[in-house]
Amino acid sequence: YFNWIRQNVAANTPWDKFVSKIITAQGSTLENGAGNFYALHDNPTDRAENVSQAFLGMSINCAKCHNHPMEKWTNDEYYQFANLFSRVRSKNGSGGDGDNIIFVATSGDLVQPRTGKPQIPRPLEGEALDIHSPEDRREAVAKWLVSPKNPYFTRSIVNRVWANYFGVGLVEAVDDLRATNPASNEELLSAAAKYLVEQKYDLKALMRVILQSETYQRSSVPLPENA
Repeated sequence: YFNWIRQNVAANTPWDKFVSKIITAQGSTLENGAGNFYALHDNPTDRAENVSQAFLGMSINCAKCHNHPMEKWTNDEYYQFANLFSRVRSKNGSGGDGDNIIFVATSGDLVQPRTGKPQIPRPLEGEALDIHSPEDRREAVAKWLVSPKNPYFTRSIVNRVWANYFGVGLVEAVDDLRATNPASNEELLSAAAKYLVEQKYDLKALMRVILQSETYQRSSVPLPENA
């Protein structure tokens, strides 16, 4: 997994393609390192929570038991999202220790404890999928997730890159993007997100423009007016 991530960072794989490879990964985890995401997170709810937190900067785990107290996500929406990952399976491969084969079943759903029935699979604020379709639901997840029309995806990675260089995000904490936790500079975050989309999710381009900015190049030595 480490080697796969390192190779893609070195190749400057666009962030949308990088994430899509992880979401749709299958096959041997020794041959396709991205598949280790599913080896590490081996149940639908863990997968949904980690995808949301890592790639959208949002924590939805509170909605697992009840409607989210500080955000708009409901318990039903949580299980709709988690059901998108319910058919991902893993089995031992022939490559020895650490070799898991990630594959997708054509049936099976996650039951919501509150109702005893599965929720129709649906991305957060996305279009619902046919619960009876045998197609890999993760393809729809990846398409929805990395779409420029999904504001959370782009804003999340911009905020993380900004925090990496400045020590604090435009939204703090970096995995707490929600309506009730606005950015310290909304205009800047929106402009940076728009720039990243225009650069086709080239993170080096985003890093370059941040590092060349007057903001980053200011001296760390206190001036009389801010001593």
